[in-house]
Amino acid sequence: MYGIKHPGNSQQLYKIHLTYRMKRLFVLLLILLTITSCRDEKTVVTEPQESEWIIYTKENSRLPDNQVNALAIDSQDTKWVGTAKGLVRIRNGEWTTFTPANSPLPSEYISALAVEKNRTIWVGTDNGLARFDGKNWLVYKNTNSALTNNNITCLTHDAVHNITWIGTDEGLIKAANYTNLEHISVADNTILSITTDQNGALWVGFFKSFVFAGQISKYENGSWQHHNLHNLGYPSSFPYGLAIDKNNAVLAVLAGTSMKAVIRNNGGHWEEITRPEGARGLKAILVENEKTWVGGNSLSIFGSKSAECLSIPGQETHIQTMALDSKGRKWLGTILGGLAGFKSIN
Repeated sequence: MYGIKHPGNSQQLYKIHLTYRMKRLFVLLLILLTITSCRDEKTVVTEPQESEWIIYTKENSRLPDNQVNALAIDSQDTKWVGTAKGLVRIRNGEWTTFTPANSPLPSEYISALAVEKNRTIWVGTDNGLARFDGKNWLVYKNTNSALTNNNITCLTHDAVHNITWIGTDEGLIKAANYTNLEHISVADNTILSITTDQNGALWVGFFKSFVFAGQISKYENGSWQHHNLHNLGYPSSFPYGLAIDKNNAVLAVLAGTSMKAVIRNNGGHWEEITRPEGARGLKAILVENEKTWVGGNSLSIFGSKSAECLSIPGQETHIQTMALDSKGRKWLGTILGGLAGFKSIN
């Protein structure tokens, strides 16, 4: 009625109504932008599932250092990343960093990792060993346990017998449970790598510094079986990485001044796996079904001379540790380039 009698007021009411609608649109736009912003923020911490390469460095993520020495992935795809400046847990997109400043970790320098079936993590450092079940920490040193040396070189967990094996600068340690650590003498040999096969037997990669030669040994039921690499035609070689394939055969990465090879123990007989021509600086090994992935100056599948050697995009760095998640993505720890994940999308 007021609109009929007073057309001027009608225009004013129209302007008020228009302003009100514009304010509502503005508010809705703000809400939409906020939701979009939240989604973008969530996407930043969520791994892009269809991306061939994912690269995390201290410059673009919460990684505390670009030197990644060790990796472990549990049954629920929680990633444990051991760096030169702390331990990182990546769980459901959430990053948590553990250091001596905020946890009982004996050192920020993480050298080795192993995870149990119950997802408990064992952490090797240059100043002792730690075990973390998600709530409680236990710390082991040569002053309170059977450790003869606090520098942990490698770790592996035997899921068959629920035993964790610890390699140190002075001997091998067997942890049948978290309270019982047993020292096992291995003479004056440096332990470079360890793994357990499907039967629970332990395989150890040694370097005997006195004679400057590598050795791969099997430890089972208290007895050792040694394989001297010099006698196999691989002099002055370092067995940096060990893995077990689906046929329960042990594979070893050998490197040295002039050595670059991967060998496999097939029924007691050692054979060399064909190396891609471009594969250099071999250090880490990962078995995925029928594929043997090897990391060094690049990432490649062994078995063919013409196999492609993949370089991490934008990086000139060395791969020194690898782990596989449930989605088939290979995670690579590098010495200078942080953490990289690779999965072919073809």
